[in-house]
Amino acid sequence: MTASIRCVSAGGASVTVELASALTPALRDRARGDTNRWIKSLRHARYGSASMRERFTYRDDSLWWFTELYLQKMRRLDTAVAAVLALDAIHAAQAPARVEVTTRDGAIREAALAFGRARGVAVSLAASDAARSRHGWPGFLVGLTAELARLRPARPARVARRPRVAAFIHTAFWRGGDGDEGAAQEHYLGPVLDAIASRTGAGGLAYVGLGPRRNFRARRWWDPVTAGAAARAVTPIEQFAPRRAVAGALDLWRRRAALADAVATGDGIRAAAAVHGCDLWPVLAHELRGAALVQWPWSARAMDEAGAAIDALDPETVVTYAEAGGWGRALVLEARRRGVPSIGVQHGFIYRHWLNYLHAADEHAAIGGDRGVPIPTRSLLFDRYAAEHLIREGAFPEAAISVTGSPRLDELAAKMRTAQSAAPGMRIVLAAKHSEIAGELPGLFAAVGARPDVRLVIKPHPAETPDVYAPLARSHANIAVAPASADLAALLSGAAALVTMNSTVAIDGLVLGVPALVVGLPNNLSPFVDAGVMVGVDAGGAIGPQLQALLYDRQVRDGLLARAAGFAARYEMRADGQAASRAADEVLAMTRTQ
Repeated sequence: MTASIRCVSAGGASVTVELASALTPALRDRARGDTNRWIKSLRHARYGSASMRERFTYRDDSLWWFTELYLQKMRRLDTAVAAVLALDAIHAAQAPARVEVTTRDGAIREAALAFGRARGVAVSLAASDAARSRHGWPGFLVGLTAELARLRPARPARVARRPRVAAFIHTAFWRGGDGDEGAAQEHYLGPVLDAIASRTGAGGLAYVGLGPRRNFRARRWWDPVTAGAAARAVTPIEQFAPRRAVAGALDLWRRRAALADAVATGDGIRAAAAVHGCDLWPVLAHELRGAALVQWPWSARAMDEAGAAIDALDPETVVTYAEAGGWGRALVLEARRRGVPSIGVQHGFIYRHWLNYLHAADEHAAIGGDRGVPIPTRSLLFDRYAAEHLIREGAFPEAAISVTGSPRLDELAAKMRTAQSAAPGMRIVLAAKHSEIAGELPGLFAAVGARPDVRLVIKPHPAETPDVYAPLARSHANIAVAPASADLAALLSGAAALVTMNSTVAIDGLVLGVPALVVGLPNNLSPFVDAGVMVGVDAGGAIGPQLQALLYDRQVRDGLLARAAGFAARYEMRADGQAASRAADEVLAMTRTQ
């Protein structure tokens, strides 16, 4: 959030505050929760006699299931709510007679004006062109790419009809190229798919590729028309869905402007724009129109393509790791329509603010032709902690959940058993996104620098380069930045502790016996600190005392490790090398062929 707030008193004195500095971690955490509740409430907004969930549908299934994902993903509502909370904090501290806001962020500008009207504070916007977010071109591209994908050169199909399992995977995450046929080449589900393939034999497992071969970070608009270098084992979903199969989606795409007008019109939805007493309608209306112009046509296409692939293959069950996202929900809806069991396999930690998994009981109930939120027939989870979260916060039926373990944790544990220690001495490892932890680095580096016997090794996040740490790290002899390709298992082997802010590696450490120091609280790991199984430091707090206790106080350290081990046992967090096998057994148990 980039915005400068100039507070002017009645006497003319002024002070300038950066909005981001007023948004404390606690307020940021509150904003996420408040925004989730706001988004979720919109399903009840009335359009005449119908709710939003009832009013906007595609083949009787509610488009609400995709609307909420879009509203969360774009983060504009979150920005507006956070801006209101930050402005309230500034107002309480400065009591200004008037406020001048300088920012190019349209959501912050609208939130500031709404704040001024609600709180009786004169708010002016400094002369600055707002960065405009337009939906026209992205919405047009949805239809264009749907047409272009039908022009992609087809390759000879190598998929047997009626496989026991059809795995829907993102083509960009297949590790190998044309010569890499093994199931283990899939980035997220490789070990599970490999175990399934070994049990089903030839023709028992089909791979359906979603999206272009190029990773989204390097993707271009013309990628859908190019064949790419996808492995021969993966059949692009477009090969199962000729143009006639997406006729319904193209029709919805042609009606997108009328749908955008409809979803942003009416007293019911207009009244739903009030948050913390502020009328955020300009922000909400813009995002709702974006959902209708961009998300709905894309979702309808995904549904059409998923349905066509299931019809063409006629599998006994479908499996994916992206079951809670847009593509996954489309797949689950179409599998459910055809009576085909669907299975979602957990591939990352499910954070408490992840809206995709937050559902109330009424969302599971049918309304008209819509049969409720599209959750898989069975969700295969890492541990009982995730299971309890889905049952408590997502109203998942217990019968729809199985705990099978984490193949990635199994792999990490196996590597650690054979890894050579990466460095001697009292070594701690930093694993975090620099973009998240940057504000805590000076305090951390000072704490480490004051302890010459400690060596901090930084493992950069895969999405970032080691260079971002260099300016601070180079002034400390006992801090080193590992290359991005460094083996995590080797770094953790023999490590005295792990330092992080949000990394799931800290959760792995509960099982692997590596204690974690979590900085920048509150954050996604707050529940683990609250449970006493990780050591925590509030944002901006003194890191040195907690680091000292974790490394040198035997009573503190042993107590933490004992609680962590008990926590892992309670929630069935384990690394026994059998997670992939258990998951494969669960998948095949859902098929008709025993």
